Amino acid sequence: MKVLKVLNNSLVLALDESGAECILMGKGLGYHKAIGYPVKKAEIQKIFVLTDNKMLKNFIQLASTIDETYLNMVKEIIDFASRKYQIKVKDYLYLSLADHISFVVKRVKEGNIGENFNYPDVLLHYRNGYQIGLFAVNLINKKMQVSLPNSEATGIGLHFVDAEVDVDDQQKNREIADLVSSLEKIAQRIIGGKIDQNTFTYSRFLTHLNYFCERVYENKLFSDEDQEGLYKDLAAKMPKEVEIINAFDEFIRKKIRLRITKQEKIYLIVHLHKVVEENCKKV
Repeated sequence: MKVLKVLNNSLVLALDESGAECILMGKGLGYHKAIGYPVKKAEIQKIFVLTDNKMLKNFIQLASTIDETYLNMVKEIIDFASRKYQIKVKDYLYLSLADHISFVVKRVKEGNIGENFNYPDVLLHYRNGYQIGLFAVNLINKKMQVSLPNSEATGIGLHFVDAEVDVDDQQKNREIADLVSSLEKIAQRIIGGKIDQNTFTYSRFLTHLNYFCERVYENKLFSDEDQEGLYKDLAAKMPKEVEIINAFDEFIRKKIRLRITKQEKIYLIVHLHKVVEENCKKV
């Protein structure tokens, strides 16, 4: 394999033996590597094969903004999940979870804990995910010298719930991709203006929209657990996000005959907020 581009000290974009693009992960793998440099197998800890060009572009965009410290922590967390619970996850978890952890650590170091979003379903129905989250919180606190609350374990556990690999089904993947595309267009229409789809924020939003659409497809939406009060508080502060979510709800109701739960609406509001906020600044 040969280096095409160094993303950071732990990730490089490379060409494999067949000439296909892939992303290689390894501690110090990108350090002092030039274009065309041959990568030894012993240096590679993980190979990400992304056949979808849009996903590859998003992956590169996210990878270039994340410190390798977080990627290495995520690898340790995923290795623990695989070893302890035999959980297999989608490759994108390496970046989406690293992004989540870096954001949380930054927020805590600035003394801003912010909203503490808790997802009871992770605790009640996905106990392995919660245990992985607790392991992650302890590891992050030790490595980064911070004091994350144990409640953060639910957020990390949710990432594992979202990203756990199911039986590969091409028809399922196509239908999920179509749903993501339809909801993405709805959001863009309501937000208005020219949205920069190449931003880190937009890539993050698409990741979580994809997770949501998988749950819709499988009819496994998070159930409502006394979330009416929190939803009303957020809805009062974020009317544009609520407009988008209501449009999602109407589209899904007509297409799939499924209603979005309050728990899912809260989840979507949180991940839509940054996209809406960034676009409003440009207008």
